[in-house]
Amino acid sequence: MRSRQYYVATVVVCALTLVYMLLRWDSVPDPIPVHFDGSGNPDHFEPKSYLNATVLVWIGIVFAIALPLCVPPVSLARRTMAVPLESALPFSEATAQRAELLTVKTTTFIAQTVLTMTACLCLTAVCTVIPDIPFSGFLLVVAWIAFTVFVMVQGVRLTLKSAKDVKAIPTDDDEQVRNEALRFAGGMGVYKEPKDPMCMAVFSMNPSKLQINTAHEPGRRYLWRMGIALAASIAFCVLITVR
Repeated sequence: MRSRQYYVATVVVCALTLVYMLLRWDSVPDPIPVHFDGSGNPDHFEPKSYLNATVLVWIGIVFAIALPLCVPPVSLARRTMAVPLESALPFSEATAQRAELLTVKTTTFIAQTVLTMTACLCLTAVCTVIPDIPFSGFLLVVAWIAFTVFVMVQGVRLTLKSAKDVKAIPTDDDEQVRNEALRFAGGMGVYKEPKDPMCMAVFSMNPSKLQINTAHEPGRRYLWRMGIALAASIAFCVLITVR
């Protein structure tokens, strides 16, 4: 499946959950249990309202919007900036291909995570609000365990396969020059090199990690976008749960 298809499936899951809540509205208790103790017994309630009944769905929707914004755009792999010619590092086609490959694979992984996480949140919303669903507790435990295992396995698979695929791309002379000049750069996902015209790179010492050049505005803009998306989604979750 393409990443877009995962997001379409996410929209469908959220929409069906919201519609199902409306159709089963008479089965929703008043007040609504919103928190459970270690034994699974409700210990906190909120008045019956559509927002209180579907709060987990909206949290899933917010994270479904925020998480894709944390992945750099594929176009950043070939985005170049003007640098002083006398000291400029070369643009490398091989480096650009590696960055594109990692970006696409990361985008797919995030899309898969968004779909499975949202499905678990929607299932939790339904099972905790509508009391007559059979085996609801068992379904929730199985769903969240499956989600955790899936993300862990896919994360390891992404790292190993991406490193293998990235190494399979043949190097070029420009990349060799870049690797020599930038051998001490990066490591934490960012580097700052004004002499490098590229905004995103992959280094030979860490072939499964994208490196963002913070010396250029496109790289900094992406990092700001990611930070704002994460901060806004966390703030939304805090506000909607303590309102």
